[in-house]
Amino acid sequence: MNSPEATLLAIILLIILLSLRVKLYYVLGVVPIIIALLYGGLDFLVTIVINALLDHTTIGLVFSVFIVSLLVSMYVRSNIVYRLSEELSKLFRSDLATITLVPGVIGLLPVPGGALMSAPIVDVAGSRLGLSKDKKLFINVWYRHIIVYVYPLSSIIILASAVTGVNLWMLLLAQIPVAVLMFLCGLPFVGLKSSKIEKNADTNLVARGMIPIISSIILAILLSPLDYILKFERISVGLAVLISIPIFIILNKLKANIIMDSLRDNRIWEITLISLEVMILRELFLSMDLKPIANMIINIGFSREILALIIPILFSIIAGHPTAGIAIATPIIASITSINLSLASIIYASAFIGYIASPLHLCYLYTAQYYRISIIEGYKYMIPVTLASLIAATIISTHIPLT
Repeated sequence: MNSPEATLLAIILLIILLSLRVKLYYVLGVVPIIIALLYGGLDFLVTIVINALLDHTTIGLVFSVFIVSLLVSMYVRSNIVYRLSEELSKLFRSDLATITLVPGVIGLLPVPGGALMSAPIVDVAGSRLGLSKDKKLFINVWYRHIIVYVYPLSSIIILASAVTGVNLWMLLLAQIPVAVLMFLCGLPFVGLKSSKIEKNADTNLVARGMIPIISSIILAILLSPLDYILKFERISVGLAVLISIPIFIILNKLKANIIMDSLRDNRIWEITLISLEVMILRELFLSMDLKPIANMIINIGFSREILALIIPILFSIIAGHPTAGIAIATPIIASITSINLSLASIIYASAFIGYIASPLHLCYLYTAQYYRISIIEGYKYMIPVTLASLIAATIISTHIPLT
């Protein structure tokens, strides 16, 4: 089986199994096995699995996600998250502000498991607004990534600047209006119902709840050189959260039974397993020859702007990460035409925004797993907002002054 057929079959299998509400960790376990066997046989499958298991990115990710999930479980089982959500709503004077701003702030913790930290807060505040689980899924994922989209320390925009040859700050400034429109595009699906809250927040409780999260973000930044020294991607995040766990326990005087209950939480083990399975699926796609798919798109004869929109989004969706869209698409596009600020902006927007909606996007998968709903249910909101944002980004990018 060739790569276009294998990729199409993988997408179809994912859609069918998820539509049948098969548990996510079963789906992500079965699909890579079937596709790998059909594409390259048993030896190819074994190679894929071994490479994924030994990959330092996989090890760092699985470790970090497990530790983050453990901290999240402690927040939930101690009921701190519910009280924290209430106090944050009072602090922001609005549940609407809480669910749209808190995920973005926590999004600065550079690991997919960070989506789990905001998921309980969005759950509680969203319930007070009468929001369904599918809307909470969309909100937690979408609003988590808007700040990261224009975050100058993000490895994604740094990579985009490097491979396109465009100045980082010029590229970043070009994305600010896109980020604003992304925020606004999501609001109609969030709903604007939000009564003003006049009560004063319990700042002591907010501090006890937020200090472990904020310390995790700060420590992750400070420890980030360890990723390069130890050659384990994201290991700094896991270590940062590991240090923050005893801080949380001490500040909130957690009892031993809550800690043990958290360790027995099925969600921790399910989400950790999903992390491993996604990395195996990612290794599968990276090991397949996907150039025929790109060549098929190029041969259709699209304009260079359309190519800069379609090719990055394709590889971001397939890989479940924007770096794939940027790293693979940029050389292909550069071989056809020169890349200026306008084209670089389209490439970056396409790769990043397309990745947010990818069915392999870990934040999306984790949030759906946390809320116990199918990822398909979130697409009724994710697809229109993604399309609107991509159209807006393309229009803005094509009107960027180049001099």
